[in-house]
Amino acid sequence: MNTLSIKQFGAPSVFALECVHEPIPNENGWVFGRMCLWVSGLRLGNFDEPACMLNVTAGQLQDVMDRLPDLQAPAFERLTDAELHRLLRQVLYGPCDGPHAEVLADAQQYRRFEFLTNGGESFDRFTSFIALSNGQVRILFTELASEPIGAHVDATTFVAVVAAFLEWMRAEAVLTH
Repeated sequence: MNTLSIKQFGAPSVFALECVHEPIPNENGWVFGRMCLWVSGLRLGNFDEPACMLNVTAGQLQDVMDRLPDLQAPAFERLTDAELHRLLRQVLYGPCDGPHAEVLADAQQYRRFEFLTNGGESFDRFTSFIALSNGQVRILFTELASEPIGAHVDATTFVAVVAAFLEWMRAEAVLTH
């Protein structure tokens, strides 16, 4: 029996990415597997979802790394996690109130705070956002119709964990050929 080993980057009680590479050979360097994120002991993602294309999630995480300073929004600092989640969900996905041009402008302004939306099958049941406040990465999410959850992680820890995962992904992509 072939047992897949779980790879964990970081500490679930702080911030971690947990994944498994399910070796599905392909010519494209795609990495299939299972994954989830842990923030302050809370899980974001469905680890039981098999054969997810992890490259999609890696691409979104790389995008977050590239634009991390752009996730700073001083106006968000006075909002609780639940208030910020509601605001972003309303602006990006809620019913549109107001003139079309205004709604589009708001969506363009706030789109940068989306996190793992369409980020792979592991995250299909989740709506999540990310912001930066006072050196802390705020990750806000809900699963289906549950109440919003907010968790914070030091930006330095976030960057280190994501960088380790992205390096692992590059190495695993070579193994798929």
